[in-house]
Amino acid sequence: MARAFVLGNGKSRQGINLQQLKEHGPVYACNGIYREFTPDCLVATDWPIAKAIMDSGYANKHRFHTRRAIDGSGARPLIKQYKGFSSGPNAVSLALSDGHEEIYLLGFDFGTQQGQQFNNVYADTQFYKKSSDPPTFAGNWIRQIRELCQAYPNRVFYRVMGESTVFVKDLNALENYKTMTVEQFTSSLNIEY
Repeated sequence: MARAFVLGNGKSRQGINLQQLKEHGPVYACNGIYREFTPDCLVATDWPIAKAIMDSGYANKHRFHTRRAIDGSGARPLIKQYKGFSSGPNAVSLALSDGHEEIYLLGFDFGTQQGQQFNNVYADTQFYKKSSDPPTFAGNWIRQIRELCQAYPNRVFYRVMGESTVFVKDLNALENYKTMTVEQFTSSLNIEY
Protein backbone atom coordinates (compact mmCIF):
# COMPACT_ATOMS: atom_id res chain seq x y z
CA MET A 1 0.00 0.00 0.00
CA ALA A 2 1.24 3.47 -0.85
CA ARG A 3 1.53 5.48 2.35
CA ALA A 4 1.91 9.18 3.00
CA PHE A 5 2.60 11.21 6.11
CA VAL A 6 0.68 14.41 6.75
CA LEU A 7 2.09 16.77 9.36
CA GLY A 8 -0.02 19.11 11.40
CA ASN A 9 1.81 21.48 13.70
CA GLY A 10 0.63 20.17 17.07
CA LYS A 11 3.33 19.56 19.67
CA SER A 12 2.92 15.76 19.57
CA ARG A 13 5.08 15.57 16.43
CA GLN A 14 8.07 17.24 18.10
CA GLY A 15 11.04 14.93 18.31
CA ILE A 16 10.13 12.81 15.29
CA ASN A 17 13.02 12.80 12.83
CA LEU A 18 11.38 14.28 9.74
CA GLN A 19 14.30 13.53 7.40
CA GLN A 20 14.10 9.85 8.34
CA LEU A 21 10.33 10.00 7.85
CA LYS A 22 10.84 11.01 4.20
CA GLU A 23 12.67 7.72 3.63
CA HIS A 24 9.39 5.87 4.28
CA GLY A 25 7.03 7.89 2.06
CA PRO A 26 6.12 11.36 0.89
CA VAL A 27 5.53 14.05 3.50
CA TYR A 28 2.71 16.59 3.20
CA ALA A 29 2.80 19.50 5.64
CA CYS A 30 1.51 22.99 6.25
CA ASN A 31 2.36 26.55 7.06
CA GLY A 32 5.46 27.41 9.11
CA ILE A 33 7.26 24.08 8.69
CA TYR A 34 8.88 25.40 5.49
CA ARG A 35 11.20 27.49 7.69
CA GLU A 36 13.03 24.37 8.88
CA PHE A 37 12.05 21.41 6.70
CA THR A 38 11.09 20.87 3.06
CA PRO A 39 8.16 18.47 2.75
CA ASP A 40 7.20 16.88 -0.56
CA CYS A 41 4.10 19.06 -0.56
CA LEU A 42 3.40 22.21 1.46
CA VAL A 43 -0.03 23.80 2.00
CA ALA A 44 -1.03 27.18 3.46
CA THR A 45 -4.59 28.49 3.35
CA ASP A 46 -4.28 31.62 5.50
CA TRP A 47 -3.29 34.56 3.31
CA PRO A 48 -0.52 36.18 5.42
CA ILE A 49 1.62 33.05 5.67
CA ALA A 50 0.73 31.87 2.15
CA LYS A 51 1.89 35.24 0.76
CA ALA A 52 5.11 35.06 2.80
CA ILE A 53 5.81 31.58 1.40
CA MET A 54 5.24 32.75 -2.16
CA ASP A 55 7.25 35.96 -1.62
CA SER A 56 10.17 33.87 -0.31
CA GLY A 57 10.51 32.05 -3.65
CA TYR A 58 9.74 28.69 -2.00
CA ALA A 59 6.90 27.87 -4.44
CA ASN A 60 9.18 28.30 -7.46
CA LYS A 61 11.41 25.49 -6.17
CA HIS A 62 9.02 23.22 -4.26
CA ARG A 63 5.44 21.96 -4.50
CA PHE A 64 3.16 24.44 -2.73
CA HIS A 65 -0.64 24.73 -2.76
CA THR A 66 -2.78 27.66 -1.59
CA ARG A 67 -6.17 29.31 -2.13
CA ARG A 68 -4.92 32.36 -4.06
CA ALA A 69 -1.73 31.86 -6.00
CA ILE A 70 0.28 34.94 -6.94
CA ASP A 71 1.03 34.89 -10.68
CA GLY A 72 4.57 33.73 -11.34
CA SER A 73 5.06 32.45 -7.79
CA GLY A 74 4.95 28.77 -8.73
CA ALA A 75 2.08 28.14 -6.31
CA ARG A 76 -0.60 25.63 -7.28
CA PRO A 77 -4.32 25.65 -6.53
CA LEU A 78 -5.98 23.50 -3.92
CA ILE A 79 -8.49 20.82 -4.85
CA LYS A 80 -11.62 22.85 -5.60
CA GLN A 81 -13.91 20.65 -3.51
CA TYR A 82 -11.78 21.20 -0.39
CA LYS A 83 -10.64 24.80 -0.99
CA GLY A 84 -12.61 25.99 2.05
CA PHE A 85 -10.87 23.51 4.36
CA SER A 86 -8.01 24.44 6.69
CA SER A 87 -4.37 23.82 5.78
CA GLY A 88 -3.97 20.41 7.48
CA PRO A 89 -7.13 18.86 6.00
CA ASN A 90 -6.17 20.29 2.59
CA ALA A 91 -2.79 18.56 2.89
CA VAL A 92 -4.68 15.33 3.63
CA SER A 93 -6.92 15.87 0.58
CA LEU A 94 -3.84 16.26 -1.64
CA ALA A 95 -2.29 13.05 -0.29
CA LEU A 96 -5.56 11.26 -1.04
CA SER A 97 -5.79 12.80 -4.52
CA ASP A 98 -2.21 11.66 -5.19
CA GLY A 99 -3.44 8.08 -4.60
CA HIS A 100 -2.01 7.24 -1.19
CA GLU A 101 -3.93 4.48 0.55
CA GLU A 102 -2.52 4.80 4.07
CA ILE A 103 -2.56 8.30 5.52
CA TYR A 104 -0.61 8.89 8.75
CA LEU A 105 -1.65 12.05 10.61
CA LEU A 106 1.12 13.43 12.84
CA GLY A 107 0.74 16.58 14.91
CA PHE A 108 -3.03 16.65 14.39
CA ASP A 109 -3.58 17.29 18.08
CA PHE A 110 -6.94 19.08 17.62
CA GLY A 111 -6.43 21.69 20.28
CA THR A 112 -5.05 20.76 23.65
CA GLN A 113 -6.04 19.15 26.88
CA GLN A 114 -8.51 21.23 28.90
CA GLY A 115 -7.00 24.20 30.71
CA GLN A 116 -3.81 24.32 28.65
CA GLN A 117 -2.58 26.93 26.19
CA PHE A 118 -2.16 27.18 22.42
CA ASN A 119 -0.79 23.89 21.07
CA ASN A 120 1.46 24.63 18.10
CA VAL A 121 5.18 24.07 17.54
CA TYR A 122 5.41 27.53 15.95
CA ALA A 123 3.72 29.46 18.78
CA ASP A 124 5.38 32.83 19.42
CA THR A 125 6.63 33.12 15.82
CA GLN A 126 5.40 35.26 12.94
CA PHE A 127 1.80 34.45 11.85
CA TYR A 128 1.11 32.38 14.99
CA LYS A 129 -0.55 33.04 18.33
CA LYS A 130 1.41 33.31 21.56
CA SER A 131 2.11 30.14 23.55
CA SER A 132 0.18 31.67 26.46
CA ASP A 133 -2.98 32.14 24.34
CA PRO A 134 -5.97 29.82 24.72
CA PRO A 135 -6.13 26.83 22.37
CA THR A 136 -7.52 27.20 18.85
CA PHE A 137 -11.04 25.85 18.30
CA ALA A 138 -10.59 22.44 16.64
CA GLY A 139 -14.17 21.67 15.61
CA ASN A 140 -13.66 22.60 11.97
CA TRP A 141 -10.49 20.48 11.67
CA ILE A 142 -12.27 17.49 13.19
CA ARG A 143 -15.29 17.90 10.89
CA GLN A 144 -13.04 18.21 7.84
CA ILE A 145 -10.95 15.13 8.67
CA ARG A 146 -14.15 13.16 9.33
CA GLU A 147 -15.50 14.27 5.94
CA LEU A 148 -12.31 13.10 4.21
CA CYS A 149 -12.42 9.73 6.01
CA GLN A 150 -16.02 9.28 4.89
CA ALA A 151 -15.30 10.40 1.30
CA TYR A 152 -12.51 7.80 1.02
CA PRO A 153 -13.86 4.69 2.77
CA ASN A 154 -11.27 2.42 1.10
CA ARG A 155 -8.32 4.37 2.52
CA VAL A 156 -6.97 3.95 6.04
CA PHE A 157 -6.23 6.92 8.30
CA TYR A 158 -3.82 6.48 11.21
CA ARG A 159 -3.71 9.30 13.74
CA VAL A 160 -0.47 9.28 15.69
CA MET A 161 -1.18 10.38 19.25
CA GLY A 162 1.16 11.90 21.83
CA GLU A 163 0.72 13.46 25.25
CA SER A 164 -0.73 16.67 23.76
CA THR A 165 -3.18 14.90 21.42
CA VAL A 166 -6.88 15.19 22.21
CA PHE A 167 -8.99 12.02 21.96
CA VAL A 168 -11.90 12.51 19.52
CA LYS A 169 -14.71 10.02 20.06
CA ASP A 170 -16.44 11.11 16.85
CA LEU A 171 -13.47 10.07 14.71
CA ASN A 172 -12.81 6.82 16.55
CA ALA A 173 -16.27 5.62 15.50
CA LEU A 174 -15.16 5.53 11.84
CA GLU A 175 -14.17 2.11 10.47
CA ASN A 176 -11.21 3.38 8.42
CA TYR A 177 -9.76 5.52 11.22
CA LYS A 178 -7.22 4.10 13.67
CA THR A 179 -4.93 5.51 16.33
CA MET A 180 -1.45 4.64 17.51
CA THR A 181 0.97 6.20 19.96
CA VAL A 182 4.02 8.14 18.80
CA GLU A 183 6.15 5.35 20.27
CA GLN A 184 4.30 2.66 18.29
CA PHE A 185 4.63 4.72 15.12
CA THR A 186 8.34 5.50 15.40
CA SER A 187 9.12 1.92 16.44
CA SER A 188 7.21 0.49 13.45
CA LEU A 189 9.33 2.57 11.06
CA ASN A 190 12.53 2.37 13.13
CA ILE A 191 12.97 6.14 13.16
CA GLU A 192 14.36 8.38 15.89
CA TYR A 193 12.11 10.00 18.45
